[in-house]
Amino acid sequence: MDCLHPLAPDDEELLRFALDDEAVSGEASRHLEQCITCQQRLARYKKAHGFLVSHLYRSQCPSGTELSLYCAGFLPEDQRITIANHILDCPLCAAEAADTRQFLAESGDDLLPSHPLPLHTLNGSVRRIFATLVRQQAQLVVRGDTDPAAWPRQYRVDSTDLSLHLSRASSGAFMLLGILTDPRESIEAFEGTLAELYPAAGGKNDERAEKPLLSEQVDDLGNIVFNAVPIGEYVMIVHPPGREMIVEGLTIESG
Repeated sequence: MDCLHPLAPDDEELLRFALDDEAVSGEASRHLEQCITCQQRLARYKKAHGFLVSHLYRSQCPSGTELSLYCAGFLPEDQRITIANHILDCPLCAAEAADTRQFLAESGDDLLPSHPLPLHTLNGSVRRIFATLVRQQAQLVVRGDTDPAAWPRQYRVDSTDLSLHLSRASSGAFMLLGILTDPRESIEAFEGTLAELYPAAGGKNDERAEKPLLSEQVDDLGNIVFNAVPIGEYVMIVHPPGREMIVEGLTIESG
């Protein structure tokens, strides 16, 4: 039922009031205080808003438990990929993950898995090692319409695994997501490690006088995220202590 009084707030004003608590005009507010019809209209909007919030708000977000397990590194790789992509687009989950990571950091290492054996180096020298492709899956595990024959990929250097996944941001730009794991290392072992993405011509032959196209640091969960990667062929170089891990043949094509 609509109110025909000339001072009655229209539907748009009532919606803004119900959804965002945006105040209506002074005359409309005084009318609302006295008009049962408009009060009932407002009550219907608030009820509908409450129903939608209770059923749809953050319905696509991972649960609090899943986010906590993700931040602690206890989830399988496919779930980590899914949540990592979601966090890139969801500021609410990004803030919650940041709070969880801070809590874990303040709680000490007893909440995180640890492995006592350190990565070794050869007399402090840097070893340049080309990664070996050990698996190239035939299906996508992250959103996007990239070539399923090419991604995701898993590479290995010594005992270190590097999983690479190609996805798209909400803007349509390509994102290259990597996950570093090593059964001999704690989950935060690679934190702060430099990862660089070079055009293919600047990788294997050590033609690296110019700056890389993109540089990122590995986060505390072993994740590497290169955003807005142009179409082309690339070489990735990761710099853990005492080593250079070189991954060749990373081709990103339009699709």
